[in-house]
Amino acid sequence: MTPPPLPFTARSVRRISRVSREEFVTAQLQEPFVVTGSLESWPLFQRMRECGGDERKLALLGSLVGQTPVSYHRLPQQLRGHFHFQEGDPEHVTFGKATRRENVSFEVLARELLECQRGESADSVYMQAHFIEQGTPLSGALGPGVLPFLPEDNDIAMMWVGSNGQVVNLHYDDFTTVICMVNGMKRVTLFPPESLPHLYQAPFDRMLEYCQTSLVRVLDPDPRRYPLFERAQREAQVAVLEPGDVLVMPPMWWHHVESFGLNVMVNTRLFPASFPQLESAYSNLSQGVKLFFPRSQEQRNRALALYREAVFAPGASEPGPVHSAAVAEETPELARHRAGTRQVAASIPAFLREHLARYYEHFVFQASGDPHPTLPGAFAAMVERNRHSPTLFPRE
Repeated sequence: MTPPPLPFTARSVRRISRVSREEFVTAQLQEPFVVTGSLESWPLFQRMRECGGDERKLALLGSLVGQTPVSYHRLPQQLRGHFHFQEGDPEHVTFGKATRRENVSFEVLARELLECQRGESADSVYMQAHFIEQGTPLSGALGPGVLPFLPEDNDIAMMWVGSNGQVVNLHYDDFTTVICMVNGMKRVTLFPPESLPHLYQAPFDRMLEYCQTSLVRVLDPDPRRYPLFERAQREAQVAVLEPGDVLVMPPMWWHHVESFGLNVMVNTRLFPASFPQLESAYSNLSQGVKLFFPRSQEQRNRALALYREAVFAPGASEPGPVHSAAVAEETPELARHRAGTRQVAASIPAFLREHLARYYEHFVFQASGDPHPTLPGAFAAMVERNRHSPTLFPRE
C-alpha cells in the first residue's frame, strides 16, 4: 500500500531500531522519531498479524473489547473523511453530534467498518481515543507499561479504529504523543513549533477536540489564501507508519494524520509539564493578549524587545537603559504582568517556556502582523468574547 503523494516535499522522520528509557526522556522533547519493531511482544500485534482478513481482525478486537460500549463518528461521503473546520471557517466543523454514535456495542462499529471496507458504503467511520481500562482483556493484550522505553508508571493507553481514508487536520498537542501502529497505515506530516507564524492557527477558543488547529488543508493548500504556508513546507517532515512502527511526537509539534486501510492504532500520552504549569502558562498568555491588544503596534514592538531580554532570555534580569522607553510607558498593571510573566517563565520546563515566548511574539506582540490574516476581525472578536473569562483557552 502506497499513500498518494503530498502536494509538497517533506523529509522523512528519523527511524531507529531501539531506544533506552534514559535516551527516551531526552529524545521525546527534541524531534519526532520512529522506533521500529517495538510491538513484537504485544499479543494484540501478534494475533492481528495472524488474522486472515478485516472481518477476523474486527472479531478479535470485539472479543477483547467485550461489552464495553464504544463511541465513534460516521462522516458522510462528501466530507471525504476530513475532521476539520468547514472550508476554513472556525465557527463550524465537519463533525459533531450529528456524526457521532455514542455508547454502542463494538459489534455495531465493526459492522459499519466492514461496510466501508467492502465498498458497500462510501462514508468514513472512525472510533477515536477509546480508553483502554487497566485489567481488561484489551489491556492485557498490550505490552507491560505499553512500551519498554516509556516511564514505569505509564499505563494510559487509548485505541483508535477506522475505515480507510480518515484525515485529521493539522493540529498540535501540549504533551508527548506516542503512536503504536497495529494494523493498516498512517501518514503523519509534521511541522516544528517554530512554523507557527506560517500555519494560520485558528483563534484559541475555536479548537478541534481540545486541540489548537490550523485553518490550512494540508492536502489541498490554497496559496492565494495561505501564502505563508509555503514557508512552513520547507520544514515539513513525514512519517509513514506501518504495523509495528511507533512514532514519538514531541509536545507542540504540529501534525496532520491520514489513515489507509483498516486502521488500528494504540496511543499513549506523556506530560513533560504538569497541568498546573500548563494552566499558569495559558492563563498568563491570556492576560498578556488582553493587556497588549489595545496598544499600538509601536508600543508592542518596544515591549517585544523588552520581553525578549528581560523575561524570556536565559537568566533574564531587570532591563537595562536600552529599554528605558518601553519601561517608562508601562502602567503599573503592565509592570506587574511583566514581573509575573518572568516568574511563570522561570517556573516551567524549557520546552514550554520556549512555546510561551513564541506565542507572546505571534499573538501578544503581533510581530508577524494580524495573527488571523484570513479572518478579518477574528482576533478582536476572540478578545471580546473572552473579556470576562480568566483564559482564552476553553478547558473542560
